[in-house]
Amino acid sequence: MRREITYRAPVTVPADSRIQQAAQLMDRAGVGSLIVTEGQRPVGIVTDRDMSLRVVAGAVPLDGRIDAVMTCGVVSVAHTATWEEVAQVFVGHAIRRVAVTDGDALVGVITLDDLLAAGTDAPAAALAAVAAEEIGHPRHEGGLPLPLSALLPQTRALTRWQARIGDAILVHPARGGAPRDGEILEVATPAGDPPFLVRWSDGRRSYVYPGPDAQIHHYAESAQQGSVPAAQDA
Repeated sequence: MRREITYRAPVTVPADSRIQQAAQLMDRAGVGSLIVTEGQRPVGIVTDRDMSLRVVAGAVPLDGRIDAVMTCGVVSVAHTATWEEVAQVFVGHAIRRVAVTDGDALVGVITLDDLLAAGTDAPAAALAAVAAEEIGHPRHEGGLPLPLSALLPQTRALTRWQARIGDAILVHPARGGAPRDGEILEVATPAGDPPFLVRWSDGRRSYVYPGPDAQIHHYAESAQQGSVPAAQDA
């Protein structure tokens, strides 16, 4: 029997909103995350953890734009999905929140708690593992997980999902459209692991976990080959 999902209304914030406005909205709405939108389209997510670690710890001015501290690449499901399909997304991505979309438009949000309350056929152990993974190794909800194969050494000095400051990133949108390119300003660890703080070619900054639609161009290697990616200065 097909059991279509139910979901709660999303709490959203425009991409050009100020960080303080977003924090105040999060407080008023009593939520731990906001979906960042451009029009009706979700473009990122920002959590209370982001507010602590990216804004407060990073001393980001409160009048800065919220899309400077969001995570791109919101994981979503169609509004016609079943609870079983939603469970597969949670297990596959090890995240706590999933956006619900109707085409390109955002229509709702489902949390891991909602999924557990729905009583899906997904093994309880698998869902418990999702919670344990997120608690022990917290990811930002927009960040796509790195498959094990992506962490294996490549022919280059860096693995596919590692980068250095100054490297370039190119993202090909899953639904077509022009690619986005930017310069990597920060990496999460000395080894060059994501998430990366990226300054995009339009001057905006955001944190990104590279997914399968992203390519990392290492500046040093390009320079040795005589082809250096163009710098993306605001």
